[in-house]
Formats: sequence, C-alpha cells, structure tokens
Amino acid sequence: MELRYETRDGKGNDFVKMVKIKEYPTENVEFDCPICKKSNSQGVKAKKIISSNFTDYAYIGDYICPECTKLFSLYFYNYIVDPDGIRLINVRQLKDELCKRQNPPFRFIITTSQKKHLFYKSEVDYSSDRFAVNLETEVIYTTPERMTELFEFVENLVTLGASKKAMQNGEISFAVLQKTGLKALEYLQTELKKSREIQIPLYCGQKLEKTEEDCLCSLDLLLSQPREAKRH
Repeated sequence: MELRYETRDGKGNDFVKMVKIKEYPTENVEFDCPICKKSNSQGVKAKKIISSNFTDYAYIGDYICPECTKLFSLYFYNYIVDPDGIRLINVRQLKDELCKRQNPPFRFIITTSQKKHLFYKSEVDYSSDRFAVNLETEVIYTTPERMTELFEFVENLVTLGASKKAMQNGEISFAVLQKTGLKALEYLQTELKKSREIQIPLYCGQKLEKTEEDCLCSLDLLLSQPREAKRH
C-alpha cells in the first residue's frame, strides 16, 4: 500500500511522493484494538512492529488491528485519519485542513520532530465543531473559527517581517510594531497566556502573497474587534 504525499524538492519545485506503508503478518486472535477500540479476529503482534527501543507498551497492548498498524509508518508525516482513510498533509496544507470542518470520527496529527509515533497518544474527534489536534505530544483543543482567526493574525505578521520564533517568546520586532501598533503585541501576549491554540499557526503558518497594505488592513480589522466577542 502507498499513500500520496504532495511535497517540494530543495529548489521549491512541487512533486508527488508515494509513501510506502509497511504490511505485517496477522494472527487469528480475538481482541479489542487498543488504538481504534474495535473488536477484531485478526491482529498483528505488537513486537513484530516496534523496535527494541520502544517504551510505550502501555498504549498499544499485545496486538494491533491491521488498519492501525499502518500508522506506524507515518511518524515522519502530518496526517488525518477519518472514515475515508489516511490523508498525508504537508506543512503548507495544514492551515486549510485546520480551518475547515472534518469528517468525524477523525484524528489530527501534526509532527514537529518527525521522530516520534504520535497517533496512539492522540484523541479521536467525534465532532469538528471543537476538536483535538496533536501538536507533537501535546493535545490542543480548538475550532475552525479559532484557527482561521489565529492563522490570520500570525501569517499577516510573518508577511510583515515578524519572526515566528520570536512570537513564541511573546516578542514582535520594533520594526514590525512600528507598522502595526502595540495592539499586535498585546494580542499575542494575551493568546500566549490564555490559549495553546496559537502554537499551531506559530509552527506551521506561512508567509502570504499579500502587500504590506493589505496585511495591515487585515490586522487592523482583526485587532479592532472585541476579544471576548471573537473567542469561541
């Protein structure tokens, strides 16, 4: 089995990579899969999937269903698991997926290290009105509306020259604040204190193809609205 992954090469050229999913021999065994919780009569012995360095046995049990074993091949990728299967998502596509309604039940996994299995610590979402996102090992609850707002804030600032790393520390450069005013800094620091949601666009937000004037207009509209009225 292979999954489609849209990515870019070192020169910025788009191309499609087919990601191979490992398959494992199954055994006849009656069990409830510790990942999806479904009853199964065929399972894969966990020890055939994981390495000797694996330590999270408490999450996976002795057997895993064949469908859930596919997720062990995806530690390098961001992805959504829903009734239609597995969708691999590159960092530039995350915004669109986070800002729209998903098809429940689903899991939403974002990896920042590309080194860890994250799915068995993630939550299954039964509604896309408010849902859990795994940002690496942290579970963050959000809504499409909040994601739309926070991406708008972060990406407009990035386009104006702000650093996402600095914003993670509650800082915006003086050069950018000269353009936006102090309301941008107040907004950022309030979000960092009251919400973990902003960490998502601070990881995967992108520079926009917009003029400085358009970015400032978008920020002015966002920052001029009462915060409580906008919080979901």
